[in-house]
Amino acid sequence: MSLLSILFLSSQELTDLTDYKIPKAQIRWLDKNNYPYEIAASGKPKVLREYVMRKLMTISLSSTPTNEPNFDAIR
Repeated sequence: MSLLSILFLSSQELTDLTDYKIPKAQIRWLDKNNYPYEIAASGKPKVLREYVMRKLMTISLSSTPTNEPNFDAIR
């Protein structure tokens, strides 16, 4: 396994993330969803694995309901 395969999403992972196989469509999806990327010489987007993991973890953590009372509702 190369260092680049550890750092960047594979073509299949990028397809899984965006639901698109065509690079231009993947780029549109990445732009719409505010994912940073670089364009390779092949025209395909390169997305850092770490950024995707952080973004998805932030989304899932922020949407997790809490068991704490809503004190703002009392005020």
